[in-house]
Amino acid sequence: MKMKKRRRSSDGKRFSNYSSVPVNTLKKSRKGKHHGLIAGIMEDLRGLEKGFAVKIPLAGTDGVSVLNLRSAITRAAAKEDIHIATSADEENLYVWRV
Repeated sequence: MKMKKRRRSSDGKRFSNYSSVPVNTLKKSRKGKHHGLIAGIMEDLRGLEKGFAVKIPLAGTDGVSVLNLRSAITRAAAKEDIHIATSADEENLYVWRV
């Protein structure tokens, strides 16, 4: 396999393959596709009494898979330093604080 030859300007500097932008102009966080859903779950989780779990009906998640939902909740909880556990059955996802 041949290596692609790098393009260089007349002064010897390499041309970039992509444009560049200042880092301070970039967004520092993202709002995922299911931001509203996760925000509601996190609000319930924050106010949850010890020994109880938030019961999330999978039919009400607009087709989000259990795996993706669990991952999004785990990321949101970790961001707030909330330790959680999850469980799921055919119809619901359960989330509680540990």
